[in-house]
Amino acid sequence: MKIRDVQKKDKKALEGLYFQLTGKEIEVDPTVLQEDTSCFCRVMEKDGEVIGTASLIVYRIPVKGLIGRVEDVVIDESARGGGLGRMIMDDLLNLAQEKGLAYLNLTSNPKRIPARRLYESLGFEIYDTGVFWKKMD
Repeated sequence: MKIRDVQKKDKKALEGLYFQLTGKEIEVDPTVLQEDTSCFCRVMEKDGEVIGTASLIVYRIPVKGLIGRVEDVVIDESARGGGLGRMIMDDLLNLAQEKGLAYLNLTSNPKRIPARRLYESLGFEIYDTGVFWKKMD
């Protein structure tokens, strides 16, 4: 098992994983992900095939300092249940530690019970607040 930074060759695999996550066709440009200094998109390989991904987004909030947000954690449905989600999350946690982040946050759909159990087992706590979204035109 190998976890590494995203590469251009990962486009098709990422799009397949994001489809599993969202149920929607998502077009991905790995080059943009590579060049974005605030985005750390990681992929998990097994026998040369991408079977998982997760991203750490780093930003600064004036009152809290350097913050990280975990996004788009997905393990291929054929490989779930073997601890690979924990492995890629541990990779992001180590990266967050290296970057000196003060906090790390994420959201998880209440229907994703195994994922939520994983996050809780890693020390994440549900923060009792609403998340507001506005789509910008």
